[in-house]
Amino acid sequence: MKSEKGKEEKEKVVAYLRSRVFPWNFIFEDVEEDAIKHFVTYAIQICDGKGIDKRSISVDSAEIKELITKEVKEAVNDYLFDANDRDMVRMHGDFAGSYPFAFAQCLAHTILYRLGLEMEDVVDLTAISELLGQDIAEIKERVLFVRDLISKNKNKAMKMFGKSILDKKVITAGGDSIGRVGDIVFDVGTGNVEGLVINHQKGSGLKRSKISMQDVRLNMYSKNVVLKYSNYNRK
Repeated sequence: MKSEKGKEEKEKVVAYLRSRVFPWNFIFEDVEEDAIKHFVTYAIQICDGKGIDKRSISVDSAEIKELITKEVKEAVNDYLFDANDRDMVRMHGDFAGSYPFAFAQCLAHTILYRLGLEMEDVVDLTAISELLGQDIAEIKERVLFVRDLISKNKNKAMKMFGKSILDKKVITAGGDSIGRVGDIVFDVGTGNVEGLVINHQKGSGLKRSKISMQDVRLNMYSKNVVLKYSNYNRK
């Protein structure tokens, strides 16, 4: 019965991913408030790790739409790839099945929050509510709910980031393990995460090296830190 439910959830995610209203169908899906509360800190960590803020990203509405679409698609693909992973269930518990919808919402709103924008700056909420068949008042209420959670959890999330990423396994895009995260490198001027220090596995010929966050595909639905390339070159 449980596996059947998981199959149905995955089929729904795939259908939503192919929809013409993607990514807004994920962002405005009606999900439990507790799931939003669970994933909001992870969304803040992702944005911090990727340096998504006013200092590094343009606030052009078209570019922001493209960024949100890219980040939501990446998160959804992470879910589809690891949907049955036991470690993911241990990480998110009963909220694992809500990940593609709850996390997508938290991620989109966190991106906008850090850029000083409102959802209305990038999408017509009235038009979206009509396309999705949802009440505009309920959509606006959920928007306010998520934004309030982000403002209350931003400092807590920063503290959690180090704990959540330290000692994670680092693998290449091809699936080869190269070691584990030994430390985090911050930019002194901005406070953003600049890179990761890797403790290499025994027998590799390397001890410690650094990788830039630009080379990392960071997600919160994987027990691993995945590099964007297959061949690892020491930095």
